[in-house]
Amino acid sequence: MNLNFETERLLLRPFEKRDASHFYLMNNDEEVMRYTGDVPFESIAAAEDFIEDYTNNPTGQIQKYHMGRLAVLDKISNKFVGFCGIKTHEASQITDIGYRLLRSQWGKGYATEACHEMLKFAFDHHQKDQIIAHVHEQNIGSQRVAEKLGFQLDHRFLWDGLLPGRYYKLTRDAYYN
Repeated sequence: MNLNFETERLLLRPFEKRDASHFYLMNNDEEVMRYTGDVPFESIAAAEDFIEDYTNNPTGQIQKYHMGRLAVLDKISNKFVGFCGIKTHEASQITDIGYRLLRSQWGKGYATEACHEMLKFAFDHHQKDQIIAHVHEQNIGSQRVAEKLGFQLDHRFLWDGLLPGRYYKLTRDAYYN
């Protein structure tokens, strides 16, 4: 399955080992990680291990579901911008959209642009009827991205029982109308 996408300004593709140093730096930026609930990588080698497992593990998102978070690159410079993609959660079988960008890439509209491409992929190729987005209650930037994409707030919740979150939904019908 081809998981390579192109938008007006971006390229999206499965992670490669060469992305590890950028992924490591992004995930070690406190501002980038502030609302994620994730922990930073301990080393570039740990980021490489994550990429290898995420991309090539037969039970992982890419291999099992033919979807997942993808590296996002600036089309002109071919530089790593962050990641974006859709992901199916094993236990609930819901599919969400998520992204993370290097702080130097914030405010350029890249998140919205990459998410649009991933939503089309989810609705057209995977025939998903609904995509959800989990957004931290204080992450105003990501709330704006979700709303620009047409997501509607469904409810508020405690993420992992600790972090205040917003649960957004977007249906195929709403996206295309």
